[in-house]
Amino acid sequence: MSGSVQSVQSNLLDNVVAALTANTPWTAYRSRMASFPPAQLPAFNVLPDEGEMQYLYAQSVNHLFRFKVRMMCATVDEVDKACDLLYVAGSQAILADPTLGGLAYITRWVGQKWEREGEGELDQCALVVTFASEISTLMTDPSVQVA
Repeated sequence: MSGSVQSVQSNLLDNVVAALTANTPWTAYRSRMASFPPAQLPAFNVLPDEGEMQYLYAQSVNHLFRFKVRMMCATVDEVDKACDLLYVAGSQAILADPTLGGLAYITRWVGQKWEREGEGELDQCALVVTFASEISTLMTDPSVQVA
C-alpha cells in the first residue's frame, strides 16, 4: 500500500495511541486482536467504533467518530481498582488535548462498560470507555480535513 493516504479518523487513532504511550506508564496498542496474556497487562487497546455523518455543506461532511479504549488489567482481587488507575491516567492523557493534535473539534466521553474475560485465579477485566470526536472532512475524501 505504498503511497496510500490514511483517513482523518485513522490519524486520530494514531494520536490517541501516541498520547497514551507518551503520558502513561502502560503500553497502548491499536486494534490488537490477539489475546493479552497476564504478563502484558495492564495495557490499553484502542479500537475504532461506530460513527455518524451529517451533511451540512455541499463540500464537507461532519463526522461523530467514536472509538473505544479497552483499559485492561489482570489481578487476583480488586481488578476494578487496577483498571480504574488506567481509566484516570488514560482519560487525562486523551482529554488533555481534546482536539487530538488539531484533528477534532472536540473529544468527549460518551459511555463505558465493564468486561470480564475468562475464569480463574487471575481475573482479567477491561473498563471499556467510549469516546466521541467531532471531525469534518471533504464529502468526497475522508483523508482531507475541513476546518
